Amino acid sequence: MKLELFDRSIQNKITALAYGLLASVLIIISFHQFFEGYIAALSINVPAGLLFTLLAIIRWLNKSEVNNDRFGYAGFVLIAFILLNEIELLHSTTMVWMYTLPMLFFMTQPLATASISSTIFILCLILTSNENNLLGLQYQAISGLSFMFLFSGLFAYHRKIHSKQLFKAAKAHPSTKLPDFSVFQQQLLEEVERAKVSKNALSVMLIEIDDYPKLKELEGKEEAAQVLIKLGRFLNQITRTGDILFHAEDHQFWLILPNTGQDGVVVIDEKVVRMVRDESWGLISAIKVRTSTATLNSNDTAPINLIERCYRRMASNFGRQ
Repeated sequence: MKLELFDRSIQNKITALAYGLLASVLIIISFHQFFEGYIAALSINVPAGLLFTLLAIIRWLNKSEVNNDRFGYAGFVLIAFILLNEIELLHSTTMVWMYTLPMLFFMTQPLATASISSTIFILCLILTSNENNLLGLQYQAISGLSFMFLFSGLFAYHRKIHSKQLFKAAKAHPSTKLPDFSVFQQQLLEEVERAKVSKNALSVMLIEIDDYPKLKELEGKEEAAQVLIKLGRFLNQITRTGDILFHAEDHQFWLILPNTGQDGVVVIDEKVVRMVRDESWGLISAIKVRTSTATLNSNDTAPINLIERCYRRMASNFGRQ
């Protein structure tokens, strides 16, 4: 999955501002180089400035997101080459770029891409430096690597806080306190968009307690509610890190399964059914669940397609254990 420091809802604006900052700095550098007599560098900096201005406008308007990221990354690589060629000059603007470029990588690119690119850039700076500026570049390398670790930590912290806020702000089911169906729909919308951008797999799973109305009638509402609570906790325990569990209705649970294709979801499906069947449920000797799954494909234009496929498959396979 494409991991980003910022939520998708604000990612476009943040990236647009970063590209706009790039364009502004390139223009300032161009003026500086013009008055300093470094005319040759203008042939790269001026077109790059115009490119990032265009990218900022496109991203702000939320258009062509995937291609925009690719062009933006190509622009960053171009700037890195410019800096490596100008390292011997040690202009103040060049040094500022050396500290700024890793930050902009992290602001606009996936976490793994930004980390690898920044590491390569810092290593190239050290390898292309001479003895006179090697000490300064060592400090640059240390600060750059520290910056990467800082952003990685911020990313992890952000994801943790985001998960807690999602849980607290969610409309929760009264018995299990899990996020309800409305939160599931919103989260699925974000995950589908993220999966399409990153070209990664995404699946969902519908889990129902078999013949829940009869269970409720025979055992009573309180005992049935306890079964729901225990099932919610149990599903949370057996799901993987990154999977997201929701409680839609009395007897329905939904799982969002990022980075999971058709083969993977079959394995998880069988695991859930087997472990629920083998678990001890207190006064109730056993419960059974029926499941249905759907995997995102190129024909899915909206999250509702996944939900509808799950419901249709559940109806056609009713009673399958």
